[in-house]
Amino acid sequence: MSELTEADLNAAIERYLRSKSKGGAQSGTYYRTAKSALDRWQAWLSIDEIAALTDPDAGAQILRRYAQHLTTKVGDDELAASSAHTYYNIISGFCSYCVRDGVLPSNPAQRERAREELPTDDSDDRQQFWDPDTRDRFLSWLDDRAYDAIEASGTDARLEVRDRAFGYVLAYSGVRGAEILRTSADDREGRQGLRWHNVSLPETDAETESGTLRVFGKAQEWETTPLPRQAVFPLQQYFRLLGEPPDDWPVFPTQHAPSKYRVAREQLAAKGLSQGEIETLLDEQPIDQVLREHEIVPPAVTVNGMRTHVKRLCERAEITIDGEYLKLHGARRGLGDTIFRVDRGEAQDLLRHRSLQTTKDAYSHIEAEERAERISAILEE
Repeated sequence: MSELTEADLNAAIERYLRSKSKGGAQSGTYYRTAKSALDRWQAWLSIDEIAALTDPDAGAQILRRYAQHLTTKVGDDELAASSAHTYYNIISGFCSYCVRDGVLPSNPAQRERAREELPTDDSDDRQQFWDPDTRDRFLSWLDDRAYDAIEASGTDARLEVRDRAFGYVLAYSGVRGAEILRTSADDREGRQGLRWHNVSLPETDAETESGTLRVFGKAQEWETTPLPRQAVFPLQQYFRLLGEPPDDWPVFPTQHAPSKYRVAREQLAAKGLSQGEIETLLDEQPIDQVLREHEIVPPAVTVNGMRTHVKRLCERAEITIDGEYLKLHGARRGLGDTIFRVDRGEAQDLLRHRSLQTTKDAYSHIEAEERAERISAILEE
């Protein structure tokens, strides 16, 4: 692959930003954030470094130097560690786009020796957030996987369609994993997985309609949270593929066969069937058919089980954030980040925080960035 010129890089950035803008307009939260990050990166790059980006080893070394540059700014209190990761992830997203666009042979920003120079974020795993580009790539991968499974297996593609619906609900509703999945050590109703009777979906497939979810929140109270229209259709399609399951069924049941057989044996025995009758029934019919016909509610997938499953999906999709698989709570934080940049009050309502201060504390890095930009503008004037 030939060396990259400054004109090539400018054109690639313009195409990338256009692909992330709303209807081709130069607007939108991610568009503004990405443009700012790419402008900073482009200003930092030298002509020789631009040319060397097409060399995998040299490109990784350049991104390593940029990570060191961001770390220095964090050390000088010019940038928050979380902001440094945000900027680097935007560059990584742009490089992935360039690979798909034929501009780069590989993504140098994803090389471990480049990423290891990023500053340490003192926050815990919950502080990871799904940036819009990573979220879209992951959901697109889930889309393709589900459609391929439906084409090959029809209504037997339950796992793939379930995973797709889960990804969209997690990415766009702002719910916590424990609010829609089963918590092993908590036997309360609200911690046994989201049930279909707590899901309100529009009766039509109109793309303009949204829905709601009723979840047992962190405050130990039942709360109603919006289900944006972006997540409605995948959930509707999943509901229909399941043949409109009973209201008390979990929305995201486990696909762990031993768990389903265990609950089937327990419930069938409670209904008065003998051990021999139970085993004959289970030998002759698929387990899901037995559960439906005998009105046996399967257990929901656990938080830990889904966390492990998503990790495997990320490995197969080759999608990471800072070299880590997509954490469940990262979806909530990523959505909150997007909404907070536009409307503080909406972010508070979506995340169901009791006070706006809680929301501001969670996204203090955004206010710090905005304050720095305002102060910079004043000083320049």
